[in-house]
Amino acid sequence: MSAYHRCNEEQLLASLRLGDHAAFTEIYNRYWEVLADAAYQRLRSREDAEEVVQEIFVNLYLRRKDLNPKSTLEAYLKQALKYKVIDAYRLQQQYYQRLQGLIEEHKLALAAPDQQVELKELKQRVLHAADKLPDKCREVFIMSRFHQLSHQEISDRTGISISTIKKHIHKALQILRHDFKDNQLDFLLIGMFIFLK
Repeated sequence: MSAYHRCNEEQLLASLRLGDHAAFTEIYNRYWEVLADAAYQRLRSREDAEEVVQEIFVNLYLRRKDLNPKSTLEAYLKQALKYKVIDAYRLQQQYYQRLQGLIEEHKLALAAPDQQVELKELKQRVLHAADKLPDKCREVFIMSRFHQLSHQEISDRTGISISTIKKHIHKALQILRHDFKDNQLDFLLIGMFIFLK
């Protein structure tokens, strides 16, 4: 147990401002799990959640001399988490928009028979990988990527909320990203969209 275990937030912040690593470690230990769980609830990816929380603590340490939370340290950290999650969503949307642009660019380049064979093989690999997904996640993923249904159409057919559908698709893509880590994800997803037409 650290010497700072019994310290209140004000004492910890005062020590942190002076560059005390033990005070920083105590803050980290107190709030890491709470923030990581909250981030996971929003991002539905343990890896993304941990990355966001890591950034929060790095920024906390870098800005330690100027820290002056208006309320509690916990409230300050949760507010920082809120903004980081918004940034993460924004980056995700930019990524998917860029990906959609790449898909559109490559749609016209698939007339060659060898490309059709490659896409057919890729489709089989993706279907095999999708078999490992949880049932509802797999169902939503296949309806979205293989049957080209919109989130609203999937919601109408399954009775699942659109926000839950987005979480299922995000989770599926995270799992597939891991399964296809040796391939460039952009190429994989381009194929996943195109061979369904």
